[in-house]
Parts: sequence; C-alpha cells; structure tokens
Amino acid sequence: MFTELLPREESWQSSCEHCERAIERREGPRAPRHYQFVARVIAEALQAIGAGDSYMRASRVTRDRARRFRIDGRTGELRESDHGQLLAAWVEVCAPVVFEPYRSTAWPAEGSLLLDHLPFRVRALDAHGRRIPAGRVAFDVFCGVGFAAGRPRLWLAQAFARATPANWSAFLDSLPGYPKRIVCDAHGGMLAAIAARWPHAELHQCEWHLQHALDRLLAKEARSDPTEQWQPLRERAESALVGPSAWHQFVRAARTAENESLERWIAVNAATIEAQFARRALLPRRSDMPLTTAALEQITRPIVAALYPRRYALKNRERLNRLLMLLQLHVNGDDDVQTYARAIRAHLESNGGRPLARRRAVTDPANSPSLC
Repeated sequence: MFTELLPREESWQSSCEHCERAIERREGPRAPRHYQFVARVIAEALQAIGAGDSYMRASRVTRDRARRFRIDGRTGELRESDHGQLLAAWVEVCAPVVFEPYRSTAWPAEGSLLLDHLPFRVRALDAHGRRIPAGRVAFDVFCGVGFAAGRPRLWLAQAFARATPANWSAFLDSLPGYPKRIVCDAHGGMLAAIAARWPHAELHQCEWHLQHALDRLLAKEARSDPTEQWQPLRERAESALVGPSAWHQFVRAARTAENESLERWIAVNAATIEAQFARRALLPRRSDMPLTTAALEQITRPIVAALYPRRYALKNRERLNRLLMLLQLHVNGDDDVQTYARAIRAHLESNGGRPLARRRAVTDPANSPSLC
C-alpha cells in the first residue's frame, strides 16, 4: 500500500480548527517518518524553548499534548516523564532548519552595530579550596545588534568559552560585511578584534559604560578616603558626559582632588571622550545611531533569563549555539509556529521524509567539554 512521503497521524477530532473544515480520520497532521510526533508539535515545542521554557518542562508538555507517555508494561499505567532529552534532540536537529530563513547574511552596512558579551558565572574555589567571591565565567555569549527600519534586531549570538581576542575575531569573521559605525564597551579583546577586522570603522565607546566606570572609581576612592571632597566631585561626575562644557568642569574639579587613580582614568579616557563629543555634534538624531549599547542589553534580557538558571549544565558549545538560534528568533519576533512547521515539513520532504542531521551527532570528546 502506498503512503505519502510524510505519513499522517490519525486525526483525533472530526474537524480542523486551523483550516476550519471537516476532516477524515486519515487526514491528521503530517509527521517525520518513524517519529512519534508530528511536525506541528515539534514546531510548538521549539517556539516554547525559544521563549525560555526548559527542556524538561517543554518535553513534558509536548508528551502530554500529543498523548505520547509510555505505558508501564507491568501495570498498564501511564509513565509520565520529565526527561528533557526529547527537546534537546529536537533543538539539535531542527533549530538550524527553522533558523535558516532568518539567518543574517552580512553585518549591517547602515546604521550602527552594537557589540557586547554576556558572561555567565558559576561558583568556584581557588587553589586553596576557598570560595571565589565572584565565581568564574563558565562561558560568554557574544552578541551583535543591528538596526532594521530604525528598530534594533539581534543580528548574531554565539557562545564562546572565553572572551579572548581570538574568539572575538572568530565571532566577527562569522559574517561578511563592513559596518560603518560600531558601539561597544572598552573590552580589550573586543577592541583588538575590531581594530584588526574593521580598522576604518567609526568606533564609539558606550557612554553608559564610561559613566559607570567613572562612578565606580569615585565610589571606591571615597571608601578609601572618607573626606568631604568626594561628594561634590561625584555630583559633577553624574553629568560629566552630557557635553564638552560639563566634561571640562569635571576635569578641572578632579585636578584639585590630586588623586592618582582619578588622574590616570582621565588621562586614559579623555581623548576618546572628547573625540566622541566632536562626532556627536555632527551625528544625525536617528534611532540607529545610539550613544550606548542599551538597546543590546534590552533585547538580550530574555537570553540571560533563559540561560542563567541552567548555566551549570550548558557545556557543549554547538548545542548551546543551536539553542541561541531559537532564542534569537524569539527576541526578534520571528518565532511563528506555522512558519516553523512549514520549514520542518519542507526540510523533511527534501530529504526522503527524514531529518538530514542525526540526533546526538553534536558531541564533545569524553571529559573535554567545549564550554566549562
């Protein structure tokens, strides 16, 4: 007997709420060959993962909706499972499929490119077995945000074991193109990679990060020298980056403090700040020409919320990058279930009804995690 390339599951109801018509039992949704779940169920689960659900929760909800809990062979009762491997396998196999239509083909040529990294810290001990107060970074997620029609979009997100110049170079090399303007913080590895890859791009250091660094320095110096001279200086610092006049007033007041650390900070950053003031006067007032990376921090908050609770378990870089694909689709508003399902079906139809990738194909050598 002949069957369709993608076999249909038996319909549970006499009508379809999506196409609003009566259907026969043989006209149920289509599924990959030898799979227990239909393409639409896989698409719904991938959307839930991109929205922040854990693998365990999404797996259980998926099994429950599809009525796919196993039966206990001895008692005949349902064996409800919370194991997350079902969704982990679907992310590994299907995330690149649904992401492909939205994959960026080049870095933005217009507007600004915002760059930053999200460090995920875990508890750690030093060589003497004492707890390190800030822990250690288990991995970093590098992010690039561009602008489309004046609105920020997450252009690319990738995980790396460390925020080194080599890893930043690899991130920037992931896409072709030459951005005209880059906004970032003063991370040394990032700046070195930008200078090597895009030496002629306009580089604008995030003014929020500059302000924050200055505020922290002044707070530290005030704690070590609790005299009254610091309070008026800290008040002036709050508006130091508003414009040239406020900056020069702050610098004159800072010199009277005769503090070596503060004078060193001004010496290191003054040329950058004054050059940015000069460019700012010529900068058009456009939403895609920001002075800070605030848009990147805002758009990546769902990624932090989704990954932080499971940061101890994420040790395979490629698997995490495939999860980041779904998170990127979600934050950009591109996580549509019907679109996902169509992409999955088209992929299956072009590969004989089966996924092209194999489950558990993305593995690290034993005891050598790519992220740790």
